[in-house]
Amino acid sequence: MAAPLPQLLAGVRIAVTRAGDRGAPLADALRRVGATVHEIPLTRIETLDPAPLYAAVTALAQYDWVLLTSVNAVEHLARAVDALGAEEVMATRRLAVVGSATAQACDVHGWRTPTVQPEKMQAEGMVDLMAERSDVEGARMLYPSAAGARDVLPDGLRTLGAVVDVVPAYRSAPDPDGQTKIRALANAGELDLVTVAAPSAVDALLDALPAEHAARLPVAAIGPVTARAAKVAGFPVKLESNAATMEGWVRAIVVAYTS
Repeated sequence: MAAPLPQLLAGVRIAVTRAGDRGAPLADALRRVGATVHEIPLTRIETLDPAPLYAAVTALAQYDWVLLTSVNAVEHLARAVDALGAEEVMATRRLAVVGSATAQACDVHGWRTPTVQPEKMQAEGMVDLMAERSDVEGARMLYPSAAGARDVLPDGLRTLGAVVDVVPAYRSAPDPDGQTKIRALANAGELDLVTVAAPSAVDALLDALPAEHAARLPVAAIGPVTARAAKVAGFPVKLESNAATMEGWVRAIVVAYTS
């Protein structure tokens, strides 16, 4: 029987704002080290008109690369691939992915091991790695993305000579129920920290709270883009984790409260 983990976060009250299956592993890991965790999704994923993505998958053989920066992008692409019977073609595309969770999602669908996977969980890291390659200039790339996603990745790759087709497949929308729950906890002084994994979560958190709460509610941000959004919104950033895994994020939270 494994020895219990030290309760390093005992007494720390944390809101995990990722939705459903994405938030549960983080919540469980934080509980194992003693935190009191509230699972409160602040955003939900809404699928956009699938026609553009289906059209791109119909022409999948024309693409040299597929760019994937989230599990949501993988799942939306997988639905199109399965519906159109494009599994064999997809299995031979070169993949460039951001994040270990995205890579694992690709593996679940039987796609090839990513050719490019930056250690840093951000688009800039992918562009840096692609700049070192000789098979990017002139290559055609499919990028299923969230609506409103930053242009850093497609613009950076176009600068390297690639042809990048950006296909918005989904969007992140505020979850009203989650916003109501987190507002109540903040009003009652029941939160010490809120985890935010994307600028959309920061926006939803800000919309949920009166301005005076935003100024005194610390957040744990994953990646510099989310941390920057939190700072601009007025939240104190307790920690910024650049770890590519959930375990790394938990370690960063523990360090912030124990060092």
